[in-house]
Amino acid sequence: MDSQEPRSHARLSASIVLVVVIGASLIGAAYLGTSQKATSTTTTPASSSSATEESHSGSTLSAENASSSLGLKLVLSVNATTIPSQDAIGITASILNTLPTANNLTASSAWAIDGLSAGPCDPGNATNKLYYPVGIGVFKGTYGLNNISTAGRPLFVWAQISCHVDDVSVGTQFYALRSITSYSLLPGSGNGTYAGYYAIPGTPPPPVCNSGVCTYTQTPETLAKGVFPTRIFFQDSINAANGTGFYNSLHSALPANYTLVAGDEWGQVTLLHFSVVPSTNLPKVGSFLANGGGCAENNNPGPCVTSEFSQAFIFNCAAQAATASGCTTQVPSSGPWGRSYTITVRYPYTGQPGEPASDNCMFSVPGDTMSPYAYCFMVNATAFALSP
Repeated sequence: MDSQEPRSHARLSASIVLVVVIGASLIGAAYLGTSQKATSTTTTPASSSSATEESHSGSTLSAENASSSLGLKLVLSVNATTIPSQDAIGITASILNTLPTANNLTASSAWAIDGLSAGPCDPGNATNKLYYPVGIGVFKGTYGLNNISTAGRPLFVWAQISCHVDDVSVGTQFYALRSITSYSLLPGSGNGTYAGYYAIPGTPPPPVCNSGVCTYTQTPETLAKGVFPTRIFFQDSINAANGTGFYNSLHSALPANYTLVAGDEWGQVTLLHFSVVPSTNLPKVGSFLANGGGCAENNNPGPCVTSEFSQAFIFNCAAQAATASGCTTQVPSSGPWGRSYTITVRYPYTGQPGEPASDNCMFSVPGDTMSPYAYCFMVNATAFALSP
């Protein structure tokens, strides 16, 4: 995925960012490493007899919901409850078999909370997941199970990426998985198998042609059932920065409290709370003027935007930018197709007609017709970065 894009009106309203780790893996899942635990409030589903457990070790927080009737334990954990806005929070969610024997479960759609998801490519809908029997939701604010229904839909935190259909391996061939019907988990773990239907494509019939016009019939497929190994857990990363679509994001760089909910398709649910707090660290992701050219408007070289701060252009001219004439410098070309361009920045520059309240600087590039206002923040005593 290209890290740069032509700039838009997306704003980074403050130079604070959070990173969260979640993950989704059911089919062909990798080994989930050992995690420490920490305290939190845990909840029980109304539909089953459950025991809850909270644990705390070091800086890690964990919440568990064990259902004796299902023989399952839903585990949700994070590595901190208070996160400086530039740091990372690790999140894992998993389902474990608590029985001394294999636990055979029919696939269900008894989700206690609508909208839980295991990532941007988690198929199905709010009440009928197709591939992942466990999902999470992030809600802004502090909620418990007694009032989580008033929180509305979970925040859409996932990156806008292209998703492919999950495939299953049958011999030397790969086929698209169409549905999952049941699970069998090994004793004391989330390892086991799932059974489901996969599609075997057929041979397309020949076209029917009449007077030079041919009609093609869609290729038929045959559904076959198979059993495949699985490990039910997930993890991924989410940022608290204003999102650009290229990375998972809470879409807010401002300090706030959040409720993280995990649930499974059999009705178990639990939750944890975490807070984003101010940080003096520099952002990791966001929307930044890129350190190389390559974008153009009307064939004029112009600014590109990057989502990685490590690729942001740094203006080493804070003193000049504070003057009436501003700081004028050249952004170098990037790659064989890039072209350098000249940019002038005034910072600080506030209270101007039409300037958004969240912005504090302005810039101009010859030939560029986009908004001249931006958010700038100091990188050190003499240098700053710009978020267009």
